Amino acid sequence: SQPFHAYIMGIPGLKVCTAASPEAAYGLAKSMIRDNGPGMLFLPVKMMKDTRSTVALDKCLPLNKAAVLHTASEASVKAGKAVTVLTYLHGVKESQTAIQEIMEEGMDVDLIELRSLKPLDKETIRSSLARTHKLAILDESTYSGGVGATISAVISEEMFDLLDAPVKRLCMDDAPVPYALAMEKAVVKRASDLVQGVADLVFKKW
Repeated sequence: SQPFHAYIMGIPGLKVCTAASPEAAYGLAKSMIRDNGPGMLFLPVKMMKDTRSTVALDKCLPLNKAAVLHTASEASVKAGKAVTVLTYLHGVKESQTAIQEIMEEGMDVDLIELRSLKPLDKETIRSSLARTHKLAILDESTYSGGVGATISAVISEEMFDLLDAPVKRLCMDDAPVPYALAMEKAVVKRASDLVQGVADLVFKKW
């Protein structure tokens, strides 16, 4: 349960990819086998066991692209109640679980799965931020030196003019992830944390 993906992101030349579904895992694995450079692909094992889907055996997925899993309605965008949400691994399932409650509260999200942590798909993020102007990162790594910290720095440096609010980082505490499930839930952010984070951005509670 430790955020090993965050530990290796600083290795020069290494591609770091994640997959939250069998389709993404298969497509990215095929591409990595064919790629000439070194790479690591991270999978949430528990989710792979729970998810059932068909896989196109001849399909390779790009190693540098994110996937837009849900797009906020134009009405929510015009009302200023849409937020860009970046996540990966277990955060994808938590975010998908949170969408219904978020929409019931009159808000909406652009949900983007970061299938490539390095290199980062900046163009997909930029296109979404140009619509929503607000960003939340549901991060499966620690507050210090984590994936969210790196992404937040990139956004602040290169897309600051698109932001109407501070970046909301929903990440793990600076502590080892406990083995016991009940204790793990106290450390790792969940769907309820995302609902609150989106509301904080929409209603300017920062």
